[in-house]
Amino acid sequence: MLNKVLQGNKPHYEVAREPGVGRSTIGKCLKEHKQNGSVKLKSKEKRPKDWTAEERISAIIKAGCMNDEDRTAWCRKNGIFIHHLDQWKKDAISAVIPKANKNQLEEHKNLKKEISALKTDLSRKDKALAETAALLILKKKAQEIWGSNKQGSPIVRADHSNHPAVGPKRSVGQPKRVPSRPW
Repeated sequence: MLNKVLQGNKPHYEVAREPGVGRSTIGKCLKEHKQNGSVKLKSKEKRPKDWTAEERISAIIKAGCMNDEDRTAWCRKNGIFIHHLDQWKKDAISAVIPKANKNQLEEHKNLKKEISALKTDLSRKDKALAETAALLILKKKAQEIWGSNKQGSPIVRADHSNHPAVGPKRSVGQPKRVPSRPW
C-alpha cells in the first residue's frame, strides 16, 4: 500500500479508498517514512491559496489575453478555476487603489461634525437676524404712527393712569390699596 503512494501516481487519500484503509493510517505511515529519511515524497498538488502574488499576477496576465476555451483549458492544466482568476484580478486592482486609512476616516468624521455644528449655528443666527429685522421694522412703523421725541423713543400719547390694570400713581410711602372682599 505504501509503495503505491510512494510511486506518486495517486494521492494517498485515493489509494486509501481502494482497500478501505483509513487516510489517517496511510498518513501516519507516510509521516514515519519521511522522518526516517529513506524516501522523499512527491510534493502535494499546488492549491490556489498556495500561489504567491507574483504567480497570481502572472496567471492573470497569461489568461487575460486568451479566449474562454483556452482560458478554461489553461486553468484545468494549472489546477485552478476561472473564479480564482477573477478574484485574484479584483484583489490586485483593490491593492493598487489606495484605501482610506484610519486617520483619514477620523478626520472625515470630525469634519462632518464640524459642518453639522456650523449649520446649526448658521440656522440659529439666521433666525436671530430675522427677528431683529422684524423688530426694527416694527420700531420704524411705531415711530411713523406715534412720532418720536428728541432721544428717538416713541411718545405715548394715551393716558393710562386711570386704567384698572395700572391704576392711579401712588407715592413711595403710601400702602397699596387692597380691594375689599365680598365674602
